[in-house]
Amino acid sequence: EDCKPIRPGCGGFGIRNFLTLFLSIEVSKAMLDGSKAASEGRTEDAAHHEKRVALFTEQLVESNPILTSISDCMTAEGRAFERGDLIAAEQWGRRKEEANEALARCSAKYNELMRR
Repeated sequence: EDCKPIRPGCGGFGIRNFLTLFLSIEVSKAMLDGSKAASEGRTEDAAHHEKRVALFTEQLVESNPILTSISDCMTAEGRAFERGDLIAAEQWGRRKEEANEALARCSAKYNELMRR
């Protein structure tokens, strides 16, 4: 079987996993903080941490397809460059930038929601 060698680089895999890991850690931390607050009878703090859990979870769900798009665009852009198709590479690069902008908007949205 003829296998292609694996190129070095993350192809978007790194940022996707990093953001997912970060948000998962924040969910876990908020859950622990909420549990501790509830066990100590601090109901307002417990409610605040429940809100954090909900928002981080929503952000995970909302950002996942955006991260998939970024990763797919990076892969397609790289493949287009490999075959010398600069027009396709440019198109994939634009789509990647649009997805990065969508991710930034998503992040800003949840930063604002967290402040409330």
